[in-house]
Amino acid sequence: MKRISAILLSLVIAITVAGCGSNNSPQASSSPSASATPSQAASETPAEPVELTFMVFETPNLTAAFWDNAIKKVTDKHPNIKIKKIVSPDIDRVKYAKQLLATGELPDVMIAVNPAEFASSGAMLPFEDEYLKAFKYPMANAIDGKQYQLPWNTQTYPNMYYNKKIFAEVGVQPPTTWAEFLDISDKIKKAGYTPFLLGGGKDPWATTLLLVNIVGLDVYGKTPDWVSKRKKGEVKFADGDFKGAVAKWKDLIDKKYYNENGLSLNYGQLEEEWFKGQAAMYPMGSWYLSADAAKQKDWEVGLFPLPSAEGDKFMPMFTGGGTSVSAKTKHPKEAQIFATEFASNPEIMAEFMKTDGSIPALNVEVPFEGTPLFNDMLKMLGEVKGVNSFGVEAGDDALLPGIKDAFDKMAQNLILGADLDAELAKLDKLWDETAARQK
Repeated sequence: MKRISAILLSLVIAITVAGCGSNNSPQASSSPSASATPSQAASETPAEPVELTFMVFETPNLTAAFWDNAIKKVTDKHPNIKIKKIVSPDIDRVKYAKQLLATGELPDVMIAVNPAEFASSGAMLPFEDEYLKAFKYPMANAIDGKQYQLPWNTQTYPNMYYNKKIFAEVGVQPPTTWAEFLDISDKIKKAGYTPFLLGGGKDPWATTLLLVNIVGLDVYGKTPDWVSKRKKGEVKFADGDFKGAVAKWKDLIDKKYYNENGLSLNYGQLEEEWFKGQAAMYPMGSWYLSADAAKQKDWEVGLFPLPSAEGDKFMPMFTGGGTSVSAKTKHPKEAQIFATEFASNPEIMAEFMKTDGSIPALNVEVPFEGTPLFNDMLKMLGEVKGVNSFGVEAGDDALLPGIKDAFDKMAQNLILGADLDAELAKLDKLWDETAARQK
């Protein structure tokens, strides 16, 4: 089996981590050598049998079989650890984790749960250095110098995928400036196709993928520490670059460049809509790469970085997404061993890459054969500058609680005709009220 070039992946991760805030920088901590093995703390199985709860989430890519097989790879090595799998009722596992925390049932181990709110309340256990040796950037997205989520992978959020067949028929090329993006969107609509897709339903985050991309370009591209400035009261949602970014997105909505059934489509239905082949562009995370590889169709998919007005190339990204441990677990040692073994296992990571388009951030070589589209993404990442992806920032760059949910709701309200200034004012009001409660 072919293996991804270690040099290329190192370049991609370095670009991603260095571009997404100060806490993501490789210089933020002493990175262990590439030959480091998984945590020594996970090398010996404790004698006593224990049962741990492990919260996961399922998507069209990350199926029940994926999680069961991955869990088995760890429990086969540590037979004294028995796992009771808990599945989030929808993809919003942070919301579900909050519900479980409120009832005193926070799982022993969780995956891909943004730790910001949980760490601040003391609900998550920080990992000691001995558990971080397997990870290339062990302090990526740390909170106050402590790591609450193992940084096992990088994902782009989102890429701009495009239907090559429609682009060729209409006679357009991937845009290199915002003006070109508007021009090709207009030509695509006049040709009878939908310029881009958005979703909604039970997955409101699917409404704002293109907006998140624009925020990455026009806000974080200019002011990487914008969230820090918002926390200090130096910037607001309702003015400056942030308002301008939302206004650009609303202009696309007003021009009807999107699928008008979008708000009724959840994530899975949105993917099905894309595969109908009637939309030209699809803003979606790197996890789409796996769905594309598995789908038989008579047209090919390409991808491009959404350009700014000046043609700058930025890519919203996130490094982290691994396992976390509850501070209330009755078995902290075993929970941290399981969490570390799960997140550092190269076979699990290889399957995660295959099923969800992940880029590994491990210190071990990962066996994987990339598709042409996956390799195109790696090449593209070598040509862009990484910025934080709005709404999934973690560590000290994280948004205040509830802001991303309100942001998604704001976007849906704008689609339904709400006033831009009023909606942005609501965001600022929520931020200020939340900040006041945290003091």
